[in-house]
Amino acid sequence: MAISETIWELEPHTRAKHIILRKYLDAWLPKQTKWNDRVIICDGFAGPGVYKNGEDGSPIIALKAFLEHSHKEHISAEIIYLFIELESDRFECLEQVLARFSERLPDNVKIRKYNDDYDSALSGILDHMDDSSQSIAPTFAFIDPFGIKGVSLNTIKRLMAHKGCEVFVNFMTTSLQRFLATKEFESHSDAFFGCSDWRDALPLSGEARENALRMLYQRRLVDKDGVAAKYVRFFTMKNEKNTTIYDLFFATNHEKGIDAMKAAMWNVDPSGDFSFSDATDPNQEVLFQPEPDWQQLIDILAKEYRGQTVPWLVVAEKIRNSPFRILKNPIKDAACSDNPVLQIVNPVGTRRKTIKDGVTQIRFLT
Repeated sequence: MAISETIWELEPHTRAKHIILRKYLDAWLPKQTKWNDRVIICDGFAGPGVYKNGEDGSPIIALKAFLEHSHKEHISAEIIYLFIELESDRFECLEQVLARFSERLPDNVKIRKYNDDYDSALSGILDHMDDSSQSIAPTFAFIDPFGIKGVSLNTIKRLMAHKGCEVFVNFMTTSLQRFLATKEFESHSDAFFGCSDWRDALPLSGEARENALRMLYQRRLVDKDGVAAKYVRFFTMKNEKNTTIYDLFFATNHEKGIDAMKAAMWNVDPSGDFSFSDATDPNQEVLFQPEPDWQQLIDILAKEYRGQTVPWLVVAEKIRNSPFRILKNPIKDAACSDNPVLQIVNPVGTRRKTIKDGVTQIRFLT
C-alpha cells in the first residue's frame, strides 16, 4: 500500500499536542532510565506514523525523543516502545515508517507492534503481569483516540495501580458532545467514565455540558473508586473559531511527573491558561503567549496562609496543585516588593533570599 493513501494533513492543534508530548518525553526519559532498568512508552492509537507533508506522527516523535536526546549515550536501561493501531491500513503504513529506524536503534531499545485495539492489547499485557504476579515497568501511556470507543477507565486504573505509570489521554470533547445522547454510545461512555454519571450532563447543552463532562472525567481520574491519581492536569485544544476540540488529560502519582508535564504544557501556552487555539500562528517553533499573572499566585498563597509561617515544601505543593509552575523567582520578587505580603525565612548563615527544599520557610504577613 502506498503511504499517501492512508495519511492526512497535520493540523495546528495536533502540532501543539506533539510539542507537549516531545517536551515531556525529553524530561521523562533521563529521569526514568536513571532509576529503572526498564521503561515503557506506549502509544495506544499510534496511527500511520506520518502526516501528508512528511511530518512525524506520535510514534516517531516518541522514538526521536530517545534518538535525539542529549543524554542518549548515558541511557543503558531497556526502553520498550509499544505501538498499538487497530486499523490495518494505518498499521501497515506505520510498519513501513518504523522500518526506516530499525538500524538506528541500539540493542537496549525495542519496538513491539500490535495490530489490535488499544484496550484489548494493553489489558492483555496487564493480564499477563497479574497472572505471573509481576509489576509492569514504569510506563508512559499516550492514549490518543479519534473518539472514546475502546478507551476504558478500568484499563487506565489497572495500569496506574503499578508504580511509576502515567497516562496522557485525549478527552474527545467534540465527539462526546455529538454522540452523548445516542443509544449505541451508552456502553462506550460507561466504559470511558467508569460510571454512569455522565448521564447527568444529558439535559445540558453547549459549554455547560462540555464543562460538566470535563469535570466529571477529572474527578474520575482523581476519585478513589476511579483511577485514584494524585495529580491531574488538563490542556484544552481549540479550533480556528476558538471552539473546543478536545482536552488532553495527564494523570500521575509523582510530583516530578506533574512538574515536568506542566513545564511541557507551558512550552505551548506560557500564560498558564493551559489552552491552545488553531487561531494562533502555527508556524512559530515556540508558541509564545503572554506571561502568567504571578500576582494572582501570590494573592492565592497570601489568602491561604495569612499570618502563618509555612515550610517551603508545603507552599510548593500548593503551587503544584494550582495552574502555576513551581518557580522560585516569583516568590523572591514578592518578598522584595515595596509592599511585601510574605518573607523568606532561613536559618542563620543561609543566604537571605535563598529558597531551599527542607530548609526554607515562608512567613505570610497579616
